[in-house]
Amino acid sequence: MREKKYALLDTDFISKTHLIRKDEDNKPIERIVQLPDYEFYCHEQIRTELLRHNIAGSPEWLTEQIANGQVSCYDDKCILDELAGIYGDSAPAIYAQMLKTACEAYRTGYFAEQFPRIAGLDYTAIDKDSFLEVLDQECTAWGADHNLGELKSYVLLQFLNLTLGQQIYVFCSDDRNARNGIVSIGGARCISVLSSFLRLKIESGFEKEDAEPYIQSYLEFLESSKQTMFRIQNGPRASQIVKAPCNQVFEDLYSGKLAELKKGNLKYI
Repeated sequence: MREKKYALLDTDFISKTHLIRKDEDNKPIERIVQLPDYEFYCHEQIRTELLRHNIAGSPEWLTEQIANGQVSCYDDKCILDELAGIYGDSAPAIYAQMLKTACEAYRTGYFAEQFPRIAGLDYTAIDKDSFLEVLDQECTAWGADHNLGELKSYVLLQFLNLTLGQQIYVFCSDDRNARNGIVSIGGARCISVLSSFLRLKIESGFEKEDAEPYIQSYLEFLESSKQTMFRIQNGPRASQIVKAPCNQVFEDLYSGKLAELKKGNLKYI
């Protein structure tokens, strides 16, 4: 029996792979969720953020995937309920530690700064429902322009690591700091929009002829953002980076010249 792979989807990855498309009915994200042997997850905060920004029909797409069972969606209550089944009354303390780890992956001191009430709780005296109420109040106070989706995904990542005991894949933002944060938590591999093309090629036989319309759409998207180069590792050390034209990188990818690294970057081999 082939081993299952467990994967998280984040806001940026879903929205970008909706904008990149062959046509209205053919988008890379559709290919991603059909990868063999994968089980996909997301945090409810991802759906909230997609609804807030309403990018290219992505909220409706994610809602449909959750409804048909293709993507499992967890909110904070689901996580706490399952933690309570393992740790009993200690579930709020375990969740708070996961949230602190998520924040510290982003920036040292970020937990106490952004969640002061959670940080100051007496976890031996608070029940699960009261903890959720305080957490909801703190999250609501954040507003719309912060990285709450990333942090909640980091919490879900730790929860899945704990309960599944397996490496987790994260289809995630192209932001290097976000990917560094994911890897620093431990046990995860990042897959960027670019490296997802390589994963599709290797794991589902998505060769260049099939991928070409999606590649052209992605190149147009990058051009609209004034990006003409990708940073590719070219040697054994992470610091050995070359900048290569975007179209050349895709040629090299489908010629077998590139490998995927843990942080979602690509490397010449």
